[in-house]
Amino acid sequence: MKFMPICAVALTALLTGCAASPELVSCLQPNRRVTVEVGGLKERPTKPGAKRARPQSVMTKADLQGDQSFDYGSAVLKAGAKADLDKLVNTFNKGTRRDKRPTKVSSVIISGHTDRTEYEEGFTDLDEQRARAVQAYLTQKGIDQSLMFWEGKDARQPVAVTKFCEET
Repeated sequence: MKFMPICAVALTALLTGCAASPELVSCLQPNRRVTVEVGGLKERPTKPGAKRARPQSVMTKADLQGDQSFDYGSAVLKAGAKADLDKLVNTFNKGTRRDKRPTKVSSVIISGHTDRTEYEEGFTDLDEQRARAVQAYLTQKGIDQSLMFWEGKDARQPVAVTKFCEET
């Protein structure tokens, strides 16, 4: 019975040490990200002669994360981030494979984050710069800028580590 709590503490210490190690920053970058939440309304299909149905509320979320989206200390969108944003915009403009109805965008919330080491090195407004870069890209893709809200969250609100280093 006492074995399980000890294992849990040991595992937590191991993972915390791994995630906190500056040497492993190149492979553990869960907080170098921008989260985009898009809300909108999708018209419901109606039968001919039927009363018009109320639109369906839709919420979609995308995470632009790690090296595929941003370089360390940079707010410039990389090809991976642009591809993810293009996929998000296409989903709202053209629908999905199952549901071809377009969605009218009603709000976009953009949250920029830095990883802990970037913040400690003095990149204090990098989170906001990343959020604004995403806002500019979405505006370029035709989403109304007045519907977008952005915020910077520094290294707060970390996400769970989903990518670990491989021993070489």
